[in-house]
Amino acid sequence: MVEKIINYSSEVSAVLSQYPKWLEMVIEARDKPVLDKNYCPHVIEIFDQYGILAGKVNGLSTYECTRDIQQNSDFNAWLIDGELVVFYIGSELVINRLEAITIEGE
Repeated sequence: MVEKIINYSSEVSAVLSQYPKWLEMVIEARDKPVLDKNYCPHVIEIFDQYGILAGKVNGLSTYECTRDIQQNSDFNAWLIDGELVVFYIGSELVINRLEAITIEGE
């Protein structure tokens, strides 16, 4: 059923089927527009199935969580101001709402 809903590889479908909350967020995010190239985020956070990995607030304060070496991430999810904007599993990019944003200095 997951494959029919999101039309991704069997690996992506298998991982997402284990995490219903993230599956729901991916489904909701896939139809949202890319962020405007002038958008300036306040909070950027990166999650995996264990919880938060790292974050940055207002470009000033950063934080990160430590993990055991055995805790491999099944996926990475980037939330900007609470919205899912990037989601990938292995090397497969599932959601990318940053397409319009350029790297500063380019």
